[in-house]
Amino acid sequence: MKNQSTPTWLALVVMLGWTLAQTARGSTVFWGSSFNDLLFTSTGQALDESFIFEVGTFTSGFLPTIHNSDQWDANWKVLDRAVHPDSEGWNVAEQFFVGTVEHQPDGTSDSLAANPADVFLMGETVYLWVYNSKAIVPGSEWALVTDSDLLGNLANAWRIPDPGDPVGTSYDWQLLDADTAILGGVNGIQGAGEFSVNPGTFSLQTHVVPEPGSSLMVLLSLALGVQGRRHRPQRRIE
Repeated sequence: MKNQSTPTWLALVVMLGWTLAQTARGSTVFWGSSFNDLLFTSTGQALDESFIFEVGTFTSGFLPTIHNSDQWDANWKVLDRAVHPDSEGWNVAEQFFVGTVEHQPDGTSDSLAANPADVFLMGETVYLWVYNSKAIVPGSEWALVTDSDLLGNLANAWRIPDPGDPVGTSYDWQLLDADTAILGGVNGIQGAGEFSVNPGTFSLQTHVVPEPGSSLMVLLSLALGVQGRRHRPQRRIE
């Protein structure tokens, strides 16, 4: 008489393996912009194939500002990236970018653009960094934007989700919910950086990246000028 238990055990092993594989998937994050969006350079031209779109966070304790832009790259953690051609997420002809990434149970990203050692902790602020070069040289243009007002979002808040979310959980980070521009412009709001054309209506605009410390030097020189006027000796009138 043949033993009929082997196929049953085999089926259980296969089912257990499938279950573990599903559990290890983590939550899915969709991110991007709308079709035929208004994406411009500092001169008002449509963004071209040289631009790269990255979503990510900064290392704990680092707050990006216009004054420390030369330190952004060293503190940046890439969660996912979209580039030209459209099969890689950046559709130049129809002016939109999209990405899909898994936030895994250990807090890492499954994106090929991510550093496997980078962990994205629940609640970290998510930024979108758009650039044609990360080098701060003539011709470089950036936009660094985020979502600060979390109550009025049409999609999900730009925050790293709980890595312990149930299987099948998904999130959607959309450009239309961005409301803060550290550098560049977003949804009609202009931030730091230099531009020669203000489109008026726009979803995103990159700005020329100031040289490291240049804006700080301007503020310092203004402060010194004010200080000098305060201490300037007055002429005595006799």
